[in-house]
Amino acid sequence: MPREYTRKGTTMRIIDAHVHTWTREIISQKDIEARRIAAQHNGKEPVLDSPITKLKDAMKESGVERAVVLPIDSGINQDMPLTLQEKTDWHTDEVEQFPEIRSFVGIDPRRGEKGIAELERAVLEKGCIGWKMYPPNGFYPDADEYYPYYEKAADLRIPIVVHTGFTSRFKHVKYARPVYVDKVAADFPRIRFVIAHVGTPWVDEALMVAAKNPNVSVDVSGWQIYAKGSPVKLFQMIADARLARVFPMRMIWGSDFPLFETVMCLSDWVRFFTNLRLPESMVELGYRQVTADDIEYVMWKNSARIFFGE
Repeated sequence: MPREYTRKGTTMRIIDAHVHTWTREIISQKDIEARRIAAQHNGKEPVLDSPITKLKDAMKESGVERAVVLPIDSGINQDMPLTLQEKTDWHTDEVEQFPEIRSFVGIDPRRGEKGIAELERAVLEKGCIGWKMYPPNGFYPDADEYYPYYEKAADLRIPIVVHTGFTSRFKHVKYARPVYVDKVAADFPRIRFVIAHVGTPWVDEALMVAAKNPNVSVDVSGWQIYAKGSPVKLFQMIADARLARVFPMRMIWGSDFPLFETVMCLSDWVRFFTNLRLPESMVELGYRQVTADDIEYVMWKNSARIFFGE
């Protein structure tokens, strides 16, 4: 049975809203090289294979009840071993035997009408529950020519997760600022957008975009770095997010599994966040303390609403 986390006597449910699966057979040689460079820089072994069985083991160990896989479409700017349709099928076939794990579809909007057709197929025929955008592959998400994609997403009533902030080698961080979500969020108020990673390092910008657009949330995946190395930065982000009325109702917990396992394993990340409280020194300065109800929204209630329609 999954481990249960309790806070003030209540059992905490957990949804990981940001995970990845792959094997070296489906990613590009450039991505393999990027993983090797990053691993060498950190003194670790590169993770070249992370199939769904590895995710399932981590979920069981950590008590994560459900998870959302977010594939990335890098086929426009890299030579990929699979076509876009084959990659969609790879991910949806992989999760088919695990009803507690669902998949988004990853599509680069520069694919034009073929990409829109794949978005529709992925949702209506393959069971994908949302669209993952990865702007660092080379596009600004608020470009007018991509509006037909947003119109289709609105018709399909699916959420959109947009990568923002720091990115890997051979991709371009200039496209990944959270402000580029603002225009489309304002123009498509029926679409639920999620700014991944709270826009790190543009955290204030991400919170500003979410604060002014009630259809925008943020996810905390990747913040294991701060939880491990500089928790005060995470505490300040939480406090600022509450002042912006983003925390707790529009903040979503995620891990970016398996990319930060060498920093803080999934079990430890769950434990850190389910027990999160601001330091008393911050409370004395006037910041409101985090409550068990706040954490419930972040750990599962917001994801259940945005991703699973519950």
